[in-house]
Amino acid sequence: MQLCHRIPYPPSDGGAIAMHQLTRGLLDRGVEVKVLAVAPEHIHADPSALPEDYLRETGLEAVGIRTRIRVLPALINLFGSRSYNVERFRSREMEQKLKQVLQRERFDIVQLEGLYLTPYIPVIRRYSDAVVVFRAHNIEHFIWERMASACRTPGKRQYLGLLARRLKKYESEVIHAVDGLAAITPVDEAYFRSLGFRGPTTVIPVGVPELDLPHPLPDPEPNSVFHLGSMDWRPNQEGIRWFLQSVWPLVTKEMPELTFYLAGKRMPPSFRQYASRSVVIAGEVPDALEFTLSKSVMVVPLLSGGGMRVKIVEGMAAARPIVSTPVGAEGIPCVHGEHLFLADTPVEMARCMMQCFRDPDGATRMGERAREFAGHHFQTGRIIGNLIGFYRGFGVG
Repeated sequence: MQLCHRIPYPPSDGGAIAMHQLTRGLLDRGVEVKVLAVAPEHIHADPSALPEDYLRETGLEAVGIRTRIRVLPALINLFGSRSYNVERFRSREMEQKLKQVLQRERFDIVQLEGLYLTPYIPVIRRYSDAVVVFRAHNIEHFIWERMASACRTPGKRQYLGLLARRLKKYESEVIHAVDGLAAITPVDEAYFRSLGFRGPTTVIPVGVPELDLPHPLPDPEPNSVFHLGSMDWRPNQEGIRWFLQSVWPLVTKEMPELTFYLAGKRMPPSFRQYASRSVVIAGEVPDALEFTLSKSVMVVPLLSGGGMRVKIVEGMAAARPIVSTPVGAEGIPCVHGEHLFLADTPVEMARCMMQCFRDPDGATRMGERAREFAGHHFQTGRIIGNLIGFYRGFGVG
């Protein structure tokens, strides 16, 4: 069973891609997979509208829950000791559905896709003898620590710090309740080992399928920069605001002919204020690969976050020159100047972006090296094979 923190289809953003990739890969290897998902109310996904073959193969079931931050429960939580981040994903309806499924079907492995599914471990233990594997998509408290340190509003910074501390405590305790760990990156694996976890571990990164790229690649729009990502994710919002306020003005001062395109699902209305002659708020695009290939340089200005940025790997596979912060490229064993540019200050990021346009041949060669790198390190078939081998280490399969 694959227990998911959202319906993983369609695979249109990083989290969904990371989950669906394993679903599809395991099915293709002859593994029986059952998908049970919570369905947060702000992510509109209708299971009945999904492809019939997907529903048939996965037996997808989903339980709608309210995960948005609500003022009153958040205030009440302040007087307790539990992590509010985690509590938002607890649901009696989900517990009942999980109980029903476990009583009806037998599983060798129950894989929890992310920290917010771990509250359901007691139900799994009560009604199943399956091996429980925690797939760590991120070290969640790192995200909140970084957001707290970057926040300039004292009261909000204190609250974010409280959330981070409680989340850290929960994360350090719950890891000992699982049988195995499948981390997205070696950094995450090492962190959980440092907490004293002694069970089997492996690294299962997000892979990229072999892209059917046209040859030669189409010429991108001249003087174009872009970011593509889910814009309801707080680290993306934080990073893009920093980029538009602190980096982009430095770039356009030197190269006013450049245009920045901001694309992504669930774009907050507040980002419309940044629209200008040099900034296009594209919102959700119908074809992510087509959009990526149509632009010259990709930028990933994350200041917080954890795990692995799927869009960077996809950008590499599409041979795009990329400029990222070190945080944005965490978990990807890339080399600055060879596979992409890394910059952690506004001046450095602006300089790297301008270099891509002042030396377009060099940027093209870097994109080509990035594509080779992605194909070598993140080949989906090999990743699925490693995961199946990890499962077999528990005596299943």
